[in-house]
Amino acid sequence: MADLSPMPALLVLVLVFLGHLPTWIAAATPANRGDATAMLALANSTGAASPLGWGVKSSDPCDGTWAGVTCNDVGRVTSIHASHAGLAGVLHPSDLGNLTFLAELDLSFNSLTTPTGDLPLLSSPLQRLRSLDLRNNSFYGIPEGFFAGFPNLETIALDDNPMISQIRPDVPLLFGSTLAFPALERLSLAGNEITGTVPPSFGNHSKIKYLDISGQKDSVEPGSSLMGRVDFISGMESLVEVRMDHDGFVGPLPDTSRLVNLRVFSAAGNKLCGMPKFAGSVSVNLDGNPDVGSPC
Repeated sequence: MADLSPMPALLVLVLVFLGHLPTWIAAATPANRGDATAMLALANSTGAASPLGWGVKSSDPCDGTWAGVTCNDVGRVTSIHASHAGLAGVLHPSDLGNLTFLAELDLSFNSLTTPTGDLPLLSSPLQRLRSLDLRNNSFYGIPEGFFAGFPNLETIALDDNPMISQIRPDVPLLFGSTLAFPALERLSLAGNEITGTVPPSFGNHSKIKYLDISGQKDSVEPGSSLMGRVDFISGMESLVEVRMDHDGFVGPLPDTSRLVNLRVFSAAGNKLCGMPKFAGSVSVNLDGNPDVGSPC
């Protein structure tokens, strides 16, 4: 009878390894055809081929050769991180709107705009998008219906765009609306040209933790700015940090007794008055308000 001695241990390990090989080295799932088409269009319109290599080695945005692009295990694009990428061109809303699994979009610190010059107006909402960062680009306005395109955002950052010289009166209210943005936690709009009055109901009972509306000055009508009373923040119980420096706010300092999580209150360069009453844990900046410390 033939010798049936035990198989050498090394050979056993090799066979076990080979048995698992397909799982260990499985290739990434190819991108969904619609996502691939949309991403190629974005690459062409924003000039992403040179700085990021989009579409240079492969037309598949999910194969690992597209810098800053992440896909899920079924080939859907879920995040785009292309900050400071040297992108310049046009962001077409139709291409962006086709990325229906997109959860994070960061195109900050580039030179992007849209065919109209306004923020992108989508024909159907991106229901999965949680974070939108379009800081430091070349968007000039907020079109009617813009907000409906991003109903589940947790973070909005639109700082330092050359917008908006003439703002619709509903815009400040919508940014703080729990109906328009029920999940919103971070809202950053600093350094734009958003003018108008912030209503007392702004952000009431919202989840907003970080708010920056500093530096809103109208270059067309000098002297115009974001204005109103700052006591609207008294109803924003989730606030941790609020910045509203160098705007046009007037009147008494807010009652922050219910803002138990507040850590930063910065409102330099306004026209506020009254005696500061903040908890010792709050970092306060009220420089440039000559009537602070005096009765209103």
